[in-house]
Amino acid sequence: MINQSQFNQAKEELSGLDPLVKRVKLSDIILNDNSIKHNSIEIEGSRVPVSDKFFNRLGQMVNLNTGLMGKMAKGGDKEIETKLLQSVKAYSETRDGGKEFLLVGDGASHQVTNIVRADKYHRLSNDTLFATADTILNEIPDMHIESIDRTGPGGVSINLIHGSQVGYEKIGKDEVFRFGISLVNGATSSRVDDFFYRLACANGAVARNLNTAFEFGNGDEAFRKLLEQMSGWAKAGFVPRTFQDRLERAMVTKASYSEVEKALYSVTGAIGEKDFDMAAKLVKGAEQQFFPEYDAATKRIFRAGHNPLSLTDAQKKFIKTDATVWDVVNELTWIGSHDTIFDLKNSKGFKVAGGNLFAKTWDLEHAGLAQI
Repeated sequence: MINQSQFNQAKEELSGLDPLVKRVKLSDIILNDNSIKHNSIEIEGSRVPVSDKFFNRLGQMVNLNTGLMGKMAKGGDKEIETKLLQSVKAYSETRDGGKEFLLVGDGASHQVTNIVRADKYHRLSNDTLFATADTILNEIPDMHIESIDRTGPGGVSINLIHGSQVGYEKIGKDEVFRFGISLVNGATSSRVDDFFYRLACANGAVARNLNTAFEFGNGDEAFRKLLEQMSGWAKAGFVPRTFQDRLERAMVTKASYSEVEKALYSVTGAIGEKDFDMAAKLVKGAEQQFFPEYDAATKRIFRAGHNPLSLTDAQKKFIKTDATVWDVVNELTWIGSHDTIFDLKNSKGFKVAGGNLFAKTWDLEHAGLAQI
């Protein structure tokens, strides 16, 4: 939990640290033969650096098959990839030349990271997001600030939690939770997600569509209705109607090899160590500490005569591990809620990763039906 002084300090630190945006038309974006090779575009006669993912986003804006662009990029065919993008962009200019787009830039890295249709950009400023949190704290009784997370370039989450506690003794005496919401600023949009907090291990998780499914950009009337809904949710302690059912199922549903692998790789991929040997030790340490079931399943696959490296994603979804879905959710949210020795980049994002896993349809959730 953080107090009002800490809230004010975070507000001051994040004030004005919003993505940089510039309104353009497609014809304003000039691509030359070396644009993709050198990660740059030309705007109003000036060379502008762009991120690795920018050209894929530009391809999406002009309805180009980005899978084809990806194959060309992997094959080193940057010249052909550039010509293709130039041609499709030029064609789009003849059909959609009047459409306006926003180039989204990251001030820290001094590059353009995204492009989005101007009418699809609904991100609040950080100042407005904090003002929204203030409004909710004043309007909804017994709401508190649990944490404020910085989740990558342009990303901020203000996690608000209700004072009531809910225990699930049927599941375990330690399963006591508090619930609330997360005000989320992404790169191009702002929204309200669900937030839940497990007291036993001080884990926080951000999930979508358990209670809320609200995105800003639909006017003051929509936000006023959201406040009215929150007043109703507060009477029930913000507990999502489906939470207990999902929790009970998550604790008995085995996590698939695919689900554990994705969780493991998301963690090891965030290790920022530059030294190769030390990084290898940290990767192994993270696997042993957080996801030992992955190694056990890998060995079982080898014993069955299969090579895990040759399995498709679809095949991996059919293989169970010794971990339950709740085990994996807990590990991810613990990593997102605590400091570790692994110096993970954007570690707060694992609160979201854990919440997303909790809220999705699990690979082996209905595996028992195969026996019918």
